[in-house]
Amino acid sequence: MTEVIDLRGRLLIPGFIDAHTHFGNAAAWLFRISLYEVHGEREALEAVASAARRIPEGLWISGGDLGAASAWAADAEGRPRPDPMRLDIRALDAATPAHPVLLRRVDGAYIANSLALARARTTPGEPDPRGGRIERDPATGEPTGVVHGRAAEQLVDLMPPSNLELQIAGARVALADLRRAGITTIHDVARLEEASSRRLFHTHVERSATDLELFRELQRRGELTVRVYAFLTLPLWREVLAAGIRPRSDEGLIRFGALKAFIDGFLMDEPYADDPDYSGSFTFRFVDERTMAADIAGADAGGFDPVIHTIGDKAHRLLLDWYEAAIRANAPRDRRFRVIHAWYPSAREIERIGRLGLIVDVTPQQLMRNLATIDRHLGPARAKTAFAWRSLLDAGARLDIVSDWPGSFNERRPTPLAPLENIALAVMRGWHPEQRLTVEEALIAYTVNPAFASYEEDRKGTITEGKLADLVVLSQDILSVPPESIRATQVDMTILGGRVIHR
Repeated sequence: MTEVIDLRGRLLIPGFIDAHTHFGNAAAWLFRISLYEVHGEREALEAVASAARRIPEGLWISGGDLGAASAWAADAEGRPRPDPMRLDIRALDAATPAHPVLLRRVDGAYIANSLALARARTTPGEPDPRGGRIERDPATGEPTGVVHGRAAEQLVDLMPPSNLELQIAGARVALADLRRAGITTIHDVARLEEASSRRLFHTHVERSATDLELFRELQRRGELTVRVYAFLTLPLWREVLAAGIRPRSDEGLIRFGALKAFIDGFLMDEPYADDPDYSGSFTFRFVDERTMAADIAGADAGGFDPVIHTIGDKAHRLLLDWYEAAIRANAPRDRRFRVIHAWYPSAREIERIGRLGLIVDVTPQQLMRNLATIDRHLGPARAKTAFAWRSLLDAGARLDIVSDWPGSFNERRPTPLAPLENIALAVMRGWHPEQRLTVEEALIAYTVNPAFASYEEDRKGTITEGKLADLVVLSQDILSVPPESIRATQVDMTILGGRVIHR
């Protein structure tokens, strides 16, 4: 049955492709709320109540760190830290009557609501455990919800572990968020359990990777409403091939072809301007330079494209050396190697990125989050080539605008999906405005380029006869309105494969 939709002057575009997400984290964080920037009891209760409205009844809600914002402000101003934040247990119960709640406080204590205490069988007459303390109302002897030490650890220990059904519950909400944002494809950092279970890792190499089985199960149940280009784990390239997965192969809505790894935490050739004793470092996931070079070359020989988290200028230099070595060592082929983040490349590495025709994933929200410190941190010379989107584009790179949703693993720095917000920020950036993008370039970076990155330019990324009907209807024409109006644009409709999945 054909449905005819009158756009009434609205803009029809290809579905947004978010080329860097952590879907599994988004699903898990539904149940773990960030309270790092909460400044008072009322704001904390509102955050808990808001989370409860999105979570099926009976499931646990956790999160932290209550009181962190006040403690950090006091530290920055040289004042004594305030007393730890308290929440009235009756108010907490009113905010979440159908969910057990356990919130971590910045001092290491936890606050529980009555339902969590009841599930733990915590009674008024129960003695404190050795090494712990349950705070009680001095008048009634009833627990106040605040627990310390071993008493807190016992509550944490009894929370049910995550399993597939819990992940499915979180995934349903995450999928709804994607539909509302107009996102029809994600490039997601993922892991293959059958490969991971047969390896011993030196650290938690696959932290923040979505279990591929979650996507497979959603697809089996008919609930997967987004196409997925899965970034499996680069150090496991041999195991991925042994499992029968081949580059540019598909399992329904799931596609393969790229392998993810991480180089650094801000690794620079020279110390930072405001910290002469610090030059950054390799990430904990990184083994050594020789291993990374071999993994990149091996994955490339197998036909997979490496997609690598890279921040500092030294990290860029090393990565491009390894990319060039792999290209020299292996047979010619169509390569779509990627640099993820590209915060602080030098002018030399920007030129090399362009010469190699690499794809670069950038996130305008991450620039905005660092504006207060970036000049002081880098110094004027290095700041000129930080977040250098226009320079990268002019050098010959292809840009993807991505969200890195839902944000940093410690949950302190969330990055929402927000394609229209990221487009507006890319177009209107005030810091080094010579690095701005046009609206057309930003839209291409959310559609055409990420389709190319996954070798799907023949099936998505533009509105062309014969391609997939992955489409978005926007409430206004962002190509003709003033840039400051882009943020106010709404996603009126999301269409996946010709089926309306959001109105």
